[in-house]
Amino acid sequence: MLKEIRIKMMSRVSKSRAFADTWTNEISQMAMMVFNINATRSMQCNIEWNGDDGFEVLERAYTHTMNLDQHKYSCRSWKLKSISCAHGITTMHHLNMDASQVISSWYKKETYLKTYSHFIPLVSNMKMWPESRNPIVEPPEVRKMPGSSPKNRRREIGEVRNAGKLPRMETIMTRSICRGANHNKTNCP
Repeated sequence: MLKEIRIKMMSRVSKSRAFADTWTNEISQMAMMVFNINATRSMQCNIEWNGDDGFEVLERAYTHTMNLDQHKYSCRSWKLKSISCAHGITTMHHLNMDASQVISSWYKKETYLKTYSHFIPLVSNMKMWPESRNPIVEPPEVRKMPGSSPKNRRREIGEVRNAGKLPRMETIMTRSICRGANHNKTNCP
């Protein structure tokens, strides 16, 4: 089982490393797709300078404050993804900055390749292992567990449990010792 898991992991690592070779630039394709969508959205935003608070970015009915110096962004998308949001891109274009340089290093090819740079070493086959001189470990003895045993018998699959009490009418009561009907211990002949 361990051999199969190791082979599966190694094939996954090699596929991931081969996937990184298909990238056209140093940033992952998914991160660039999110960045391009945000860049398209940034064209619909209007920007106003707001003194100490930085900038106010208006997108349709929403207003967001962006302060690049203190890294305070009211939309919180930038902090979640570490990819500049549409409002941040609008602010950076206003300040003549390159917005693609702010994308986190987690999305770069170098970081991706570092993730998949480790390989699992080969484990020798079980037949090649040296024989152990230690005694064989036996399972523990079976013992009765504390507590009372279950009182109800286990039902078979598909067996239905009788619900409620049995009716007293039409049931003939018999004494277990004399097998006589319709009497009990006190009035048994």
